[in-house]
Amino acid sequence: MSDPYIEIAHQFPNEVRVGGALITLVEPHPGFEAAYNRWYEDDHFYSGAMAGPWVFSGRRFVATRNLRTQRSAVSSPIAVPADSGCYLSVYWITAGQEERAERWGYHAMADSLAPHGRGFGERTHVYTTFHRFQWAVSRQAGPLRPETVLDHPFGGLHMDVLDAVDERGFTSLSEWLRRDGVPAALTGSGAAMCVAFSPVPFAQGLIQTDDPGSVPEPEGVGRQLCLLWFLDHQPLDGSSSLVSALHEQVPTEAQGELRFSGSFLPTVPGTDRFVSELR
Repeated sequence: MSDPYIEIAHQFPNEVRVGGALITLVEPHPGFEAAYNRWYEDDHFYSGAMAGPWVFSGRRFVATRNLRTQRSAVSSPIAVPADSGCYLSVYWITAGQEERAERWGYHAMADSLAPHGRGFGERTHVYTTFHRFQWAVSRQAGPLRPETVLDHPFGGLHMDVLDAVDERGFTSLSEWLRRDGVPAALTGSGAAMCVAFSPVPFAQGLIQTDDPGSVPEPEGVGRQLCLLWFLDHQPLDGSSSLVSALHEQVPTEAQGELRFSGSFLPTVPGTDRFVSELR
């Protein structure tokens, strides 16, 4: 009988390189904010993701009431209402091992966690899907890499989700952002790096449970980009001037549509900080 741990140790590629991400924005139901924070930090962050093979970095973020009320107004929004989505978790997956990591995550939840009461029904998934890495742009040359940004002590994170008009327009949107839009926004800004991802379908399907917090099928596959901006300082005004000019250019320069834009603070592990500031 083969040893699965030896098999994993012998699998390639194993370079420290971002190939994919799990990005999950969740709204705990009113009255369950503290319980959700403790469940996610004490159990699910590790048992549902970080303990799995090929997930090599992760970080949690939170949007206080003040930050959520200042989100950019958009048409066809992902977050309905616009201030939904308090907690954001981001995980990096090793390049070339994306589907294996997703397969582990699916079966860990479907077979080993949810059936044993280790889910959390009192939550709604606002934006949760696996992604593939597209590109990263830095404000300046230096040792910072996409692989280490989740471990760097940044003051905050800003997330944009953009749609191309169709799948054929995705390449144009992505290339304009990488070549022109994002470098111009980063110049002289309070963001050190922008990392771009595109969502992919759930290769394993959906976990079939009666849990009202189940994850819906991702939208925007083939035409959507998720931009993560890593901020030097705390985002004090949820609609950061960092991206406001970029948002105005996207429809005309790249024929894209903004579907979500919001800022987050890093959570403080081992505390319930910010829970009292959610409502």
